[in-house]
Amino acid sequence: MQLLDEGATIPFVARYRKEVTGGLDDAQLRLLEERLGYLRELEERRTAVLKSIAEQEKLTPQLKADILAAETKTALEDLYLSHKPKRRTKAQIAREAGIGALVEALLADPARDPETMAGEYLNEEAGFPDRKAVLDGACQILMETWAEDAQLSGQVREWLWQNALLKSNVIAGKEKEGAKFADYFEFSQPIRKIPSHPGPGPVPGA
Repeated sequence: MQLLDEGATIPFVARYRKEVTGGLDDAQLRLLEERLGYLRELEERRTAVLKSIAEQEKLTPQLKADILAAETKTALEDLYLSHKPKRRTKAQIAREAGIGALVEALLADPARDPETMAGEYLNEEAGFPDRKAVLDGACQILMETWAEDAQLSGQVREWLWQNALLKSNVIAGKEKEGAKFADYFEFSQPIRKIPSHPGPGPVPGA
């Protein structure tokens, strides 16, 4: 770490500083350099997230502990998402119109009819003049709520990683224009098996 911070290159360290590294080769040192950069960026972002939430006076002991325990940038951003300053969303507009109460009522009793209940929350002045608009607003609230749930986001991401397929098909009549992508005219592969950084040419296994 010290050598890299002082500006030494990987080839230089690998060749001339074997006594410091224990004989690590270029590939091993490059992996360590990448990991070091990632961890430093993670800690820098963690500090910024903690500061932002603290300034909003929303940093609870449990949330702070979760943020400090986050081992990846993705996990950290999942925790920050619901506290990230954002522009006025459709979900926020729906909440301001009182539709949040409808969402809570439906979640508490899923057997109730949403369309019937929506009639109780009409608010033309706020942009919800009919049942459809009210239900659309309720959907926006649900989508935002679920998207900002760090645990749920992690579970969905893991499920997709284990089960999702990436598929592509050629558009009918476009075979000639897309000839150089013929390998992907009828392509399907599990996401977890696709390399993160494929080189030029077809994805291995295509």
